[in-house]
Amino acid sequence: MKEKILGVLGGVGPLATIYFADLVIKMTKADTDQEHIAMVILNHSSIPDRTDYILDKSKPNPLPVMIKDAKILEEDDCDYIVIPCNTAHYFYEEIQKSVSVPIINILEETVKYCEKTVPELKKIGVLATEGTIKSRAYQNIIEKHNLECVVPSDEDQKSLMNIIYNQVKAGKEVDIFEFHRIIGELKKQGCDAVVLGCTELSIIKKDYDITRADIVDSMECLARASILACGKKLKND
Repeated sequence: MKEKILGVLGGVGPLATIYFADLVIKMTKADTDQEHIAMVILNHSSIPDRTDYILDKSKPNPLPVMIKDAKILEEDDCDYIVIPCNTAHYFYEEIQKSVSVPIINILEETVKYCEKTVPELKKIGVLATEGTIKSRAYQNIIEKHNLECVVPSDEDQKSLMNIIYNQVKAGKEVDIFEFHRIIGELKKQGCDAVVLGCTELSIIKKDYDITRADIVDSMECLARASILACGKKLKND
């Protein structure tokens, strides 16, 4: 059987891209090097900021760059493409139209995983960038699955953006107590699960070894779906 190749349209951001590749390797059931997934990783860190463009704070459009990168991965014979960035999925449909290679949707995979693993799921809280929240990317998919979506208050969203941009992306210490406080506010509103809908938040989960069952990491969901799509088995399935 032909080996499946996973194309990673990365750089959005660079740290999240490397973490995604690490997750795929660690989550794959493999006893030898040869049993792992073949990946082509394009870590294009100069792609314009997605949130700033969505909120009309900057003019450089990231879409043409991401379409060009997707075509590069297609030319490299990738069987699937992933974009390890939730905010970038604002452009998902346009990027998918530009290539014939299936692009695994991190938002869809995360919501489906919540449905599969969270008992009596009715309400999902979402932590994400302001761009993802304002574009209603998660809200639309969650509502399509007949579930309720809850997002942080304006004040908590500002605090979360500070954590994402001025702490994680800047490589500085994270205010982990504030991070947990924001999660707690969503739980107070009756959320059965809280989605880490920004890949920088996935880094926090890893660095602080957060293992709560009600916190669903979108990056792990994408890695899991990628492994299965490429015909491999999960290590802890």
